[in-house]
Amino acid sequence: MYHAVADPADDPNMLCTSPERFEAQMLYLKQRNLRGVSVRELLFAMRTGDARRLVGLTFDDGYEDFLRTAVPILKEFDFSATVFVVAGMLGKENDWKHTHNPRPRMELLGAQDLTEVMAYGMEVGSHSMTHADLAALDLETRDQEIAGSRQVLSEILGGSRQVLSEILGEEVKGFCYPYGSLDSAAVVAARRAGYAYACGWRKRRGEADVHDLPRIPMSHRDHLLRLAAKLKVYGQYSQMKHLFR
Repeated sequence: MYHAVADPADDPNMLCTSPERFEAQMLYLKQRNLRGVSVRELLFAMRTGDARRLVGLTFDDGYEDFLRTAVPILKEFDFSATVFVVAGMLGKENDWKHTHNPRPRMELLGAQDLTEVMAYGMEVGSHSMTHADLAALDLETRDQEIAGSRQVLSEILGGSRQVLSEILGEEVKGFCYPYGSLDSAAVVAARRAGYAYACGWRKRRGEADVHDLPRIPMSHRDHLLRLAAKLKVYGQYSQMKHLFR
């Protein structure tokens, strides 16, 4: 679970990984015969029993640097990834609530950028409409954040149905819970909205659920020894074949 690939002067929320460190992390995977892939590709491989040595790479929020900085590094190693974008804030700035101040002021991908992202083989998923804390919302507002964002992105990506079918292959499949904040109702809402999967970031529920997938948080402080330790500790989550029985 990455956010921005950038090197700001101050990053109290630990959202950023410098381009140099990110490239070193990707090289670490490559040298160990691991391949970074989108969640869509990872889950398809798990269903077919061929996910060995694949690592799902995700980027929350949809920062502009994903296209300009992260994608060239990913392509250098022949990796893909999933970027979860805030559908109602495309082309704007990350002005939602952050845990710590000052927040890094960063630009978000615009609607036109998403087609370019897909053309490079990346997956686009939803990160809600406004980056709201879903567990704190009423039913109607939560459904708008979850189902409404999928509709908005599908319309943007399908502005040309030919582009959608040739590049994306199908409609928006993935959702990511803002702040990793979710409850059983949010999981049900993501499933009801038609998403094939949804990502949190911690192992929250007793039973593994494809609409509550855990991830490994990553930031600039994750030097290669920390990366190696995280891969070892979280390796158990790669054994989730029972989700697809």
